[in-house]
Amino acid sequence: MTRRVVIAGGGITGLTAAYRLLASRSGAESAPEVTVLESRASFGGNIRTERPAGYVVDGGPDSFVATKPEATALCKELGLGDRLIETTAANRKVYVGRAGKLHNLPEGIMLTVPTKWLPVFKSPLLGWGGKLRMAMEPFVSARRDGEDESLGRFIERRLGKECLDRIAEPLLGGIYAGDIHTLSARSTFPQLVDFEVQHGSLVRGATALMLKRGKGKSKTPPSAFQSLLGGMGELVAALESHAKDRGATLRTGTQVVRVERPAESEHAAYAVVVREGDREERLLADHVIFATPAYAAADALAELAPDVATTLRAIPYVSTGTIALAFTRADVPHALDASGVIFPRSEPRKILATTFVSSKWTGRAPSDVALIRVFVGGAKRGADLALSDEALVDLARGELAELFAMREKPLFSRVFRYERGNPQPTVGHGARLAALTQAEGTYPGLYFAGAAYDGVGIPDCVRQATAAANRVTSAFVD
Repeated sequence: MTRRVVIAGGGITGLTAAYRLLASRSGAESAPEVTVLESRASFGGNIRTERPAGYVVDGGPDSFVATKPEATALCKELGLGDRLIETTAANRKVYVGRAGKLHNLPEGIMLTVPTKWLPVFKSPLLGWGGKLRMAMEPFVSARRDGEDESLGRFIERRLGKECLDRIAEPLLGGIYAGDIHTLSARSTFPQLVDFEVQHGSLVRGATALMLKRGKGKSKTPPSAFQSLLGGMGELVAALESHAKDRGATLRTGTQVVRVERPAESEHAAYAVVVREGDREERLLADHVIFATPAYAAADALAELAPDVATTLRAIPYVSTGTIALAFTRADVPHALDASGVIFPRSEPRKILATTFVSSKWTGRAPSDVALIRVFVGGAKRGADLALSDEALVDLARGELAELFAMREKPLFSRVFRYERGNPQPTVGHGARLAALTQAEGTYPGLYFAGAAYDGVGIPDCVRQATAAANRVTSAFVD
């Protein structure tokens, strides 16, 4: 029985796949040989947590969606259940910056869809024409033809252009740091498409979901997001530790160069050629899970499976950056009484959004300090990532000075860069996924999982990693 598994990519997907493969075996069953290869100097992918004295600073994702259970369940399974935290209840609102003012995102908005009408009608964020157009949504004819369309077209068709520009673009497009007019509605927010298909209306679908969850009667709904007391890096560290304890080989600074067919005498399905420094090495594998960015997988498969490489290269990426800044709280005139601020693309801002970290989470900074993250780059301003760290800090400080009159020098700053770090599921993404599923049949033992494929969030990556590990495990006994 052949049981050698190479996992390319040591982010949350790759580490979860390794953990699942080794945790799923029975007591009498020998463990598979699992090797995780990460090209960077540390594991975690986009999850990067630093802890300077008294602070917890997440460079990438700082939380995960609580309504998708996979990440919460994994944290509890790894012994992190008592480390889970919710956003601070008093500061769960979100501001939308428009025309030089900060407006509350109307209460009851679920992925752009209103579930409460009074906050929408009272909001100065929208004009009366836009409000009435949103109210007409239940009467808009539903499409059920299954045709893929852009998220922008979908929202405008259902809720109108003003809702698209002032709510959907910064809220939904901001999650991907992408262009809402090229992102696929079905591949980014399938639940919204399902609302239309199943209920004939986004409003009716969202309201039905609220009632099903029991939130319709709750005065204090639970937090939509969860994190860990020490930042999301705790999840990476726990996965890394558990995988090592179960016998996985974890290697950093190791790039997968290509995958090729081995010699018949080597008795393996694939040979994975890796580079560590100036040295190349061949690793024999019976199963290879690609948990890397799609373009890295494409490079590795260009010779073995050029058709698959072409499909992978069709998945575009954008680059983003985050700048963390700490200020003496007394130097910040604003109340910082929200999770943060998002900005419509039409606004003349140089940043995508800002998060009030110390208001959003407990334990992220000393009580007399305001910790803030500023998001830059994306489809709107990707060229800004070419700036130096100092220039990016100056850019962030300039924006904060305009928005909140914050003009004092920060106590410290930190810049995190994610070059080609954000996959973009553009229109046609579903067809690309179907092609990759077919490729797994054409090239037995190759698997694809991670943010480039079926969802970008941490729960999505955990779900895909688990599914890939299960497919590998099933192949052991076939």
